Amino acid sequence: MDQDKVINKPKVSVIIPVYNTEAYAEEAIRSIMCQTLSDIEIIIINDGSTDNSQLIIEKLTKEDQRISFYQQENKGQSEARNYGIIKAIGEYLYFMDSDDLLDEKTLELCYEKCETGKLDFVFFDAAIFYTEYSKQLPFDYQKTELLKNGIYSGLELLERMIDKKVYSASVCLNLIGHNYIKNNKLKFYPGIIHEDELFSYQLYKSAQRVSFINQKFYKRRVRENSTMTQVFSLKNITGYFTVLDYLQSNCNGSSSIVITTQKLIEYIINPVIYNASVLSAKHRWKLFFTCIRKKYIPYIRIKNLCVLLFPWLIQIKALVKRKDV
Repeated sequence: MDQDKVINKPKVSVIIPVYNTEAYAEEAIRSIMCQTLSDIEIIIINDGSTDNSQLIIEKLTKEDQRISFYQQENKGQSEARNYGIIKAIGEYLYFMDSDDLLDEKTLELCYEKCETGKLDFVFFDAAIFYTEYSKQLPFDYQKTELLKNGIYSGLELLERMIDKKVYSASVCLNLIGHNYIKNNKLKFYPGIIHEDELFSYQLYKSAQRVSFINQKFYKRRVRENSTMTQVFSLKNITGYFTVLDYLQSNCNGSSSIVITTQKLIEYIINPVIYNASVLSAKHRWKLFFTCIRKKYIPYIRIKNLCVLLFPWLIQIKALVKRKDV
């Protein structure tokens, strides 16, 4: 099978890390197996799962010869994706999460869009659906409806989306040229969560030809115990500040790079500071002094600093709002 893949280069390589998602992995993988673009390879990396995920993957591998199955000890999603990049040979790469779904026409339409426009990458929207998790998320993945059709540089699009407050760093919303990833040596930062924030910045920063499809192709599942729904913690802080430190240290070059990078720092850090209000007083004040030391204070809105240092302000605001109602 590997020899055939070298001779017949697939149009798209789909990379799917799997870690303890036995309840959702089969449905996610089948949404890739059923794509109308059949000329694909499906690379699945079992990242040290301790549930029945491996058995599910082995069953699907027997059904579809396009699937290549690899295993590694648990190293995290970044390293699993990076391993997939090494193994991929397709013209374009697509990163899929093992608990979500993809519309069956996505890869075909995105491939055609990239080939016609000679794009570095194309992106699209997502729809959120809730299963056992009932709390509504305060954001969405609709970033194309406020943009005009056309081909842009990555920096231009990134700045526009930040200005319109519709930017999302999720890599699952992009079909990316394999050569573009190779030429720019793109890979995921290991050992942190929120690794998409850094990868997506690097993706947009160097791209010369980018466009989008105004369709909600991706179906994002909101469930218990995922990165999105877990209580904000020091692990989140570590991931975000790894990204922010990189942005800060690389905020140089042309004026467009500097301006867009500064806007992205502000775009990322303000929700982080607000959400950090759930931390203990010790860690909140430590974070405050870290922001001073790292010179992030100018990017942070006063109201978010107040909420970080005095989280009881949120409760007062909620009480006042209830009385007004």
